[in-house]
Amino acid sequence: MGNVGTTVFYTDPVEARSVDQMGSLRELVADMQAGLVDLLVILGGNPVYQAPAELRFSEHLSKVKLRVHLGLYEDETAELCHWHIPETHYLETWSDARAFDGTVTIMQPLIAPLHGGKSAHELLAALMGQPDRASYSIVRDYWRGQLPPEDFERFWRTALHEGLIANTALPPREVAYGGLRIEDSDLPSPPPDRRSSMDLLLRPDPTIWDGRFANNGWLQELPKPLTKLTWDNAALISPATAQRLGLRNEDVVELRYQGRTGTGADLGRARAGG
Repeated sequence: MGNVGTTVFYTDPVEARSVDQMGSLRELVADMQAGLVDLLVILGGNPVYQAPAELRFSEHLSKVKLRVHLGLYEDETAELCHWHIPETHYLETWSDARAFDGTVTIMQPLIAPLHGGKSAHELLAALMGQPDRASYSIVRDYWRGQLPPEDFERFWRTALHEGLIANTALPPREVAYGGLRIEDSDLPSPPPDRRSSMDLLLRPDPTIWDGRFANNGWLQELPKPLTKLTWDNAALISPATAQRLGLRNEDVVELRYQGRTGTGADLGRARAGG
């Protein structure tokens, strides 16, 4: 449509090391399963809860000899680790980050750590033999190394005052697009009889997402935008399907898919879902 270079711009990835995240996670699980991981340090994540179920992350995590977790909460991953280190909230520590276009900002804390937490910068520094370094000096010294010494103090004060480091946006890159052509042979074949099959669509909750915010009671009590449900896990199906299966509102159904099961209240008459 001619958007590239006009309304759509491409740049290098803002990630320091852009990789296939799911592929990298699968490689880690394979190494844990083979007993090749002696030390695993998890920074801020909860893979025991969030990793795809088929990876069986918690099962293979138990094979790691030393497991260290840095996180805000004593969650599912923390429970299976030998060490759980309380993490500082992003409003309690110094750091830096890139915006979607690559512009760098220096993140400043609003308060001192309330519970003696450590940032990812400080934990990594400790693992590298520098246990006494604070996030402020780590971030400041990194950017000191990016500029001539005589210009740094002015640069640092300006960056803190302005909230960003000027001229750090990634330059646009030219890309070539030759168009997309789909052949009939590329399309998946429909099932023989759609009336005898069903589609299962799993969507994150609009307030607690994939469950990571379930500890927030206010979010739990917010009504859903379409159904006005609160505190429920519903299976939404069409009226026609509910009639065919003999289901009514408030019935509890059990869903079975690839050897796993789950239950939910059936909203057979709601005109949401399909």
